[in-house]
Amino acid sequence: MIELKGLCKSFEEKEVLKDINATFENGKTNLIIGQSGSGKTVLMKCIVGLLTPDKGELLYDHRNFSSCHVLPGACKPD
Repeated sequence: MIELKGLCKSFEEKEVLKDINATFENGKTNLIIGQSGSGKTVLMKCIVGLLTPDKGELLYDHRNFSSCHVLPGACKPD
């Protein structure tokens, strides 16, 4: 299961993700839909670890991955 709690991401003055909360359960199909420029790709990049959220928690099976840093801008477990 993947849980997002209060996820935020900004680039300079542009706030792209603001207080995103979601739960993606194992074995279920989930869709992320929205207008062009609404932050869908930024959200996915945060979930897969290509971008680091500015605030909030990113939990994989109840383990917090949002504070793990290996490369600039990337999250990876210790």
